[in-house]
Amino acid sequence: MNQGIIIQYYQIIKNKISQQRFQSALRNIDKLLYHFPTNPYGYYYRGVCEFALERYEKSVRSYLIAIKLNPVFDKAYFNLGISYYCLNKYDNALINIGKALVLFSKKRELDKKKKCIEALKIIESERS
Repeated sequence: MNQGIIIQYYQIIKNKISQQRFQSALRNIDKLLYHFPTNPYGYYYRGVCEFALERYEKSVRSYLIAIKLNPVFDKAYFNLGISYYCLNKYDNALINIGKALVLFSKKRELDKKKKCIEALKIIESERS
């Protein structure tokens, strides 16, 4: 599969997600991953859809694969942490959002860094 086709799939997937058509997006993600199974963004977007459908265990699995394929995938760490939070796995949530915070800090993405800090405070207060 060439790069142009991959980009077209991502445009379709992002469009369906923005329209909250998560099942339809998942079908396109499956097609993409069938042809390009080592692309971390396919698993990331699968995690986004599974999370939106409140399938938190499945979103965790998808984000873990995305991170395995790209160990510095900052957004996947953050979303993984939020998925763990929804499963009341606060320690795992704190660890992964902490990793996202470090990665966002290295890239000097201040808005995302602030979002991590806010999430960490909320999770820590609920954990106590």
